[in-house]
Amino acid sequence: MLKDYAGVFIVIIIAVVISFNSFGNFGGGSKGMSGSNAQDTYGELPDEPPRSEVLSAIDESEATSIRKLLSDGFPLLDTVDADQGSAEIFMTQELTLPEVAEQLENKIKPEEISDSEDGKQVLIYQDEFVILQESDEEPGLILIELSNKEFVEKNYSPSFFQGLLAYSLLNRMLGSNNWATQRQSRCESTGGCYGGYAMYGGSNSNSMRGSSNRGGGPGTGK
Repeated sequence: MLKDYAGVFIVIIIAVVISFNSFGNFGGGSKGMSGSNAQDTYGELPDEPPRSEVLSAIDESEATSIRKLLSDGFPLLDTVDADQGSAEIFMTQELTLPEVAEQLENKIKPEEISDSEDGKQVLIYQDEFVILQESDEEPGLILIELSNKEFVEKNYSPSFFQGLLAYSLLNRMLGSNNWATQRQSRCESTGGCYGGYAMYGGSNSNSMRGSSNRGGGPGTGK
């Protein structure tokens, strides 16, 4: 009788082990296409000086390019390299989104600046876009994406800019007569395009990933 129970017990143990190996951590987070990121973590964010030092660094910067100004004022969080174009992701927890936009605009005037809506704002320079977002994943964190125009043109979903920039303006800034219409059609046919950086990927993101060791990646396509 005891042998029978022992046999049943062993079978149960084997079944549990097989189930665990098949399904991992029973719903633990994964990155990228799954869109489940509850268990992903950045660990520690890059070190950042106090607010007063951030403001002083921007004010005292002699940068003539927006990239140099961002590098002088903010820590680099991640980079995103695509087949066409690239983006660098800076960050701050010391300034709010409106404060970041104001500091950048006052120091190096953009060609165009959008209104702020839904925790997003865009500054357009001659060959680059600065895309500000309040992080949905890390409270109080402002993501500052510096993208060249090729990256925006070839990867972004036009709908990301709804409420921020008119499509006619985007067409003009990207040197196209109908970029928004053509790009939106492509995004719909392929099931989603890049919709802004997210630290842990997103459910509709494409396959691009951040190249830093922190494992960042594109955000949900919209």
